[in-house]
Amino acid sequence: MTYLDPNYDKALDMLSDPATVQEGITLMKAAAEAGDTRAMCDYGLLFITPNGPVTQNSETALKWFTQAAGHTDDRGQFLLGKMYYDGKGVVAQDYVQASKWFTLSAEKGYAIAQYYLGHMYFHGNGVPRDVGEAVRWFSLSIDRQCNEARIDMGDILMSDALGMKDPLRAYDLFNDAMKDRYPPAYYRVGMMYYNGTGTPQNLIQASKIFRHGTEMNEYGCYFMLGKMYYLGQGVGKDEIYGKRYMEIAEDNGFAEATAFLDSIDKARKERRKWSGPTSHLVEVPVILTPDLLYAEREPEPLACEPPPKKKRFSLFRR
Repeated sequence: MTYLDPNYDKALDMLSDPATVQEGITLMKAAAEAGDTRAMCDYGLLFITPNGPVTQNSETALKWFTQAAGHTDDRGQFLLGKMYYDGKGVVAQDYVQASKWFTLSAEKGYAIAQYYLGHMYFHGNGVPRDVGEAVRWFSLSIDRQCNEARIDMGDILMSDALGMKDPLRAYDLFNDAMKDRYPPAYYRVGMMYYNGTGTPQNLIQASKIFRHGTEMNEYGCYFMLGKMYYLGQGVGKDEIYGKRYMEIAEDNGFAEATAFLDSIDKARKERRKWSGPTSHLVEVPVILTPDLLYAEREPEPLACEPPPKKKRFSLFRR
């Protein structure tokens, strides 16, 4: 029987409060040393979580994940596999080792491990490429409400290449992930409304979904909303707003935005050769809007500044 330290929940609460975080670290370490595998995982995560309350140390994280995995803890097995998968710090990337630990975790029903294992089978990383096996693991992960698996499975169902095309099922998967506010889903659902694939074409609904996606820093949504403003599709035509949204997408590495902006301004590509990377941002008014996903009207212009990225410590828990 797994040991459950009575102070584990108290330690978690303390870690979430800046005033008690140091005491929480001490309490979490004590719970881990006492044999609570949940605490082993969370204490180890402290040492590989950016902007966390302790000095980063992948060797310490590896130690605690290995101990948790040795106690057959599904989360510990996944976290150990993830260290091999990422190949960061003291651990060299090793897909074979990653697939071993993901398999042990996935067989216990750990959803994110099932997703990663499916991803490895799909790409042939550490295991022989097997699309059928990938789909099996994705499906098991989806049954446990894993949004990452919903997205990957939906992408497979949108492709002609594998002979599994099913846009209606893909729409359901993307929509379920969007209901969970999973950012990549907004771009995909919006594109389905934009193109009329898997659902009737509805440019106004597409613009609403893309706008909601921008509020979650989904840069594909910035590009598409900008494109729709520039062309006057589903929203009032406004080339200034259109460029503004697309430039945010471009500044964050969205290649389609660069291609579109180059296509409407041939000279800018030459200018960028000589000037190097610069910001194209222009000032726009801040307009607060309600939840436009469900608004019974055409979207109004929204402030284009992406929200600042939050720098705070949070445990990777699933």
